[in-house]
Amino acid sequence: MSDPFTYFVTNVYRELDYPPDYTQARISGWFLDSANVGQLNNLIGTSYVPGAVYDNNGIPTGWSINPAISGNELGIYKMLFNYNYYFHLARNVAVSATRVGQDWVSMQEGDSKITRVNKNEISKNLRGLAKDAKETLDKSVKMYLKYGSIPMQITGDDYIGISNYISLSHDRNLDRSDYQY
Repeated sequence: MSDPFTYFVTNVYRELDYPPDYTQARISGWFLDSANVGQLNNLIGTSYVPGAVYDNNGIPTGWSINPAISGNELGIYKMLFNYNYYFHLARNVAVSATRVGQDWVSMQEGDSKITRVNKNEISKNLRGLAKDAKETLDKSVKMYLKYGSIPMQITGDDYIGISNYISLSHDRNLDRSDYQY
């Protein structure tokens, strides 16, 4: 487990408390899926590519994301995974609640009473977790784009006016007289 990617996947698996339906291989596959890497690239304006790692003899020994992903980008990628994980978990629970014969929550006959877990409530809680994960992801992406991406060169009047990264609704109504020159 010396390579950073395997270490990262193992930590994500531990944080999820070792779910039986999400193995380390499945989590690793999610992070290496080109669609998910592309979603990260679109969010933060990067150009990461998943690929195989080869030894000196040309034999594949593992997988990684190139160029090496680390720091804030890796944190944002993990937040993207958390959002997707909770969103799909909520959807699966909601779908299982709609199956035939699954529509009762409590039954009582005489002195006997049976109560089932309400899957709709579980699904609502999971949707809430997914919503929280999405809000955290959005905030992190905005902060990354605002402070993590430093322009290579500023020329002319590029520094005057509204930020290119975050524009508030009241900023859109400004005219030229609102700028300081």
